[in-house]
Amino acid sequence: MILPDRIGHVVIKVRNLERSKQFFTEVLGLQLMMELPKLKIAFFASNGRDHHEIACAEVGDEAEGQHRKQIGLQHIAFRLKDEAHLRAAYRQLKEKRVPIEFTVDHGVTKSIYFRDPDGLLFEVYCDNPPEYVARMKANSYAGMDKLDFAAEERSLAEALSGLME
Repeated sequence: MILPDRIGHVVIKVRNLERSKQFFTEVLGLQLMMELPKLKIAFFASNGRDHHEIACAEVGDEAEGQHRKQIGLQHIAFRLKDEAHLRAAYRQLKEKRVPIEFTVDHGVTKSIYFRDPDGLLFEVYCDNPPEYVARMKANSYAGMDKLDFAAEERSLAEALSGLME
């Protein structure tokens, strides 16, 4: 049996590497660790702690977008330190006009889901304190409410109902 220590990295296909480099460095604040221009691939990491956590490989502007019924990656999540950092991330996403899909208090975490320039889904989240999680579990919380500081965004329930149409 293989016993991984953790997920090492994810490689995604993008239409335009320059546009994605700008998104990952200027919106998500990742560090460009290395680029292989001949292969049209760039490697990024948070806090420079790994050679890369995510890589973008350019496949060209003609590449098909994802569609709802295909098999594949659903989203990539980045953990933030705490709710203050999540609130700051929300403000930054709004300032940079990044399309937000929905926000949700999962009980265990609070999350913001948004799209990159190619329409891929990303999440930034923070863990809720243990006492908050215990209170949510005691109340049989379903984890579908939008974040209190993002009232104008869709909730997870609203996003899921849109998928059923």
